[in-house]
Amino acid sequence: MSKLNFFELFKNALDEKNVTIKELENFGVLKTNTFYNFSTYSPSLFNAIQIANHLQLSLDYILEKSDINNFKRYKNNQSNFYFKLEDILKSYNISNHKFLKELNMDKNNFTKWKNGATPKFSTVIAISDYLGCGVDDLLEHE
Repeated sequence: MSKLNFFELFKNALDEKNVTIKELENFGVLKTNTFYNFSTYSPSLFNAIQIANHLQLSLDYILEKSDINNFKRYKNNQSNFYFKLEDILKSYNISNHKFLKELNMDKNNFTKWKNGATPKFSTVIAISDYLGCGVDDLLEHE
């Protein structure tokens, strides 16, 4: 998979909704100039969720993983990510060991997630690509 251009993907979403970067900043969705970092860095999961909720667009739609916007408001706190992932891995009959090995992840990630830490947005995308599911399938909604 080619490297995602987060700036372009999220900018396209803003344009579709006729929202400017300045408006995101003015509404407190993002701190000033944060959006411009997306050209170099992956947004945090929190920032991606904030933008998606503000625009009422699913992350799968923004990331062009889906042509249909099946927006359901995301929970800002994704502290139960581990448990959702664990359920999906069980349903796919994939062991934690196999999952970690194939994604070249440290087992400490599971420990952190189990204790309520949230993964990086880029990690969520990599997991969804590996499992062949949507990013939305891995996240909690209100």
